[in-house]
Amino acid sequence: MRKYDRNAVFNIVLKAVLFSAVFALVFCLLSLAAGLNALLSAVISAAAGLLAVLMFSFLLRYTAFYFSYYSFVSAFLFKDRQGKVFCPCCGKHFERFRDERYYADVRRFNPDMFSRERQDVICDFCRSAPRHRIIAEWAERNLELLRSSKILYFAPELSMMLWFRRHGIRVETADLFDKRADLKLDITALDLPDGSRDIVFCNHVLEHVSDYELALSELHRIIRKGGMLIISFPIDPELDEVREDTIGSVQERIRLFGQHDHLRVFGKDSREILARAGFETDTIDIAGLPDEILPVTGPADYDTNTIFCCIRE
Repeated sequence: MRKYDRNAVFNIVLKAVLFSAVFALVFCLLSLAAGLNALLSAVISAAAGLLAVLMFSFLLRYTAFYFSYYSFVSAFLFKDRQGKVFCPCCGKHFERFRDERYYADVRRFNPDMFSRERQDVICDFCRSAPRHRIIAEWAERNLELLRSSKILYFAPELSMMLWFRRHGIRVETADLFDKRADLKLDITALDLPDGSRDIVFCNHVLEHVSDYELALSELHRIIRKGGMLIISFPIDPELDEVREDTIGSVQERIRLFGQHDHLRVFGKDSREILARAGFETDTIDIAGLPDEILPVTGPADYDTNTIFCCIRE
């Protein structure tokens, strides 16, 4: 656990409080019950408390309660303090954003690809990166659209789920591996009807899938005509076109794409790729974003954080 990992601390503290409360409650009830001695009461109380902790851990790990729990923490247990920077995802002010030191984890990241961008860009509470704060600012300006839309969110991040819950907007989540998602879906073979979603969010997913063109085709299929795709992916501004993994080596992927689980990095042809998939493509304008959520690039050199706002033709 990181020293300042507040999310992990909240887990531990709340589990401990839950265990103590259940233990005390059951112990008191059983102590009052006739025919049970103190030792038996203590044993049953301990078992009940342990069961409560296990159930709570299960809910956090395998259900969307995880997002609701941190939404509660954000609203009631972590008061806002004035500072120089602001995270629109969790609604908190800080003196500064934090450096997660990704460049120090050489088993998963290429430190050479963290050399040109600022590293103090991660929210201390919800772990939002610049791209999440850009999307949250865009979403603030499109509240009515979001409230009236059927939304699907791939690979849901804590930061954006906090934003949706703070604004009372229902969003359906999807992921192939994350058990907390509402739907278990392979983005390259979506088991969803044609035109069944108004808006789809898909941020930093395409670099992980086996066939990004097939994934884009499936996204195009499930979005209704005139519907919207909000999407981003790693873009190396020095590449003319997408570079894919042809080696299969983890070390080579780290060297070429900056991260152990990336199968590609995109280049200057990104807009053309989206257009070929059938989308009328624009980008979210970052010119008018408030200074307090900046910077809007990094931490990696390939995190240009270009957010594409695509209309399904």
